Amino acid sequence: MKELEEQMKWEGLIPRSGKRRGKTKKGLVVLPFMDYYTHDIPIFVTALSENSYDIKEGFELLKATGYKLKGIVCDESMGLIAQVAREVFPEVVIQFCLTHYSKCIDRCFQSKGAKRSYRALQKRLKNLEDSFFITTRHHDRTEAVRLTEEMAKLEFEYGYLWQMQDFFNELFWKVQTKEEVDQWENTFNEAVAAVPKNYPYLNRIKERYKDYYEKREFILASILHPELKLPKTTNLIEGFNSTTLEIRFTSIRGFEKEKYAKAYTNALVLNYRFHKFTDCKKQFKNLNGKSPIQIANPMNNFGFDFDRNNWIPFCKNLKKINKSHAPK
Repeated sequence: MKELEEQMKWEGLIPRSGKRRGKTKKGLVVLPFMDYYTHDIPIFVTALSENSYDIKEGFELLKATGYKLKGIVCDESMGLIAQVAREVFPEVVIQFCLTHYSKCIDRCFQSKGAKRSYRALQKRLKNLEDSFFITTRHHDRTEAVRLTEEMAKLEFEYGYLWQMQDFFNELFWKVQTKEEVDQWENTFNEAVAAVPKNYPYLNRIKERYKDYYEKREFILASILHPELKLPKTTNLIEGFNSTTLEIRFTSIRGFEKEKYAKAYTNALVLNYRFHKFTDCKKQFKNLNGKSPIQIANPMNNFGFDFDRNNWIPFCKNLKKINKSHAPK
């Protein structure tokens, strides 16, 4: 049975997905260039890998549409996107996703497990206070001393790392103005200088300290350029990838050729651009009842009827028009 299943596996290209990771060597990367305010996707790139050539082509296509790109939010590990973006749009402001940057700090400090243990000990110590059996009080006191000693050991070893993480969390999610940034940096510098030279994890703190000041303009872009109203995370694009691309791709065994995969992805993106929002919340409530492409409104010269929203024949007709006007 296992041999039969191996024979039935499709050998074509399979779009990469978090659920497919490690299951195929052949894969495609979809890079949607999503607009934050309209949630529209004016351009997307389908490629065999995340490479500068295809990413640059995407930015050049974006520029050719007349799109005025002022800011980008991207994962720090996708620094390639930021670098290529500035080749095409030299004045663009780049904001690193602070959720991803926080995870980089977690990986560097490696202290989250110790923090969980510390909180568990705290909870157990708190539960001892609720004991009402007089006969067991001496056992509770002994246990309380033991728990307190374990907590003290963890705090002694990881306390400065936890303090630095708290500093970064305050900067990422609470600091809002340039004045508050200056105040935070003064306190942060003093705290780093106060770490004992014999502290076993001093190098980890110094590494993050140096990294912050090297990437300061990318970490603080949303604060340094308040007029752009840049988001601090890539949650919007992550949501699209998980709810639209991931769900669709997990049901596909593969494509025989790259062009078929690109055509399928193109249909997915078109369907998304013409569908109407129903569940937008907070500052995006006003988008409900409209489609991304209707909000972006690039089609006012094409005579498309958004009330009917019959986009499939419209796209077919538009394709014929483009072919008839193409140079021979």
